[in-house]
Amino acid sequence: MFLAELGFIDWVGVVGSFVIAGAYFGVSGGYLNGERPPFQLFNLTGAAMILGSLWYKPNAGAIMIEVLWVTIALYWLAKHFLRRR
Repeated sequence: MFLAELGFIDWVGVVGSFVIAGAYFGVSGGYLNGERPPFQLFNLTGAAMILGSLWYKPNAGAIMIEVLWVTIALYWLAKHFLRRR
């Protein structure tokens, strides 16, 4: 069975995927505001978790998209917090 073969680091990536999907579900359902930091923090956390799992099982395309998600989240968070000063 596929799920039984997953190791700990695989589960980190799977949970990270659910964190990102949960953020989009939250915005789509009106539970999260896409213009507030929690949305980007969810994206950042999920992408970092997926990148962690990719460290052990690299995939160039997946690494690139997760690096982009991390960069976008960090940029938005920095912009948000610097604007509030």
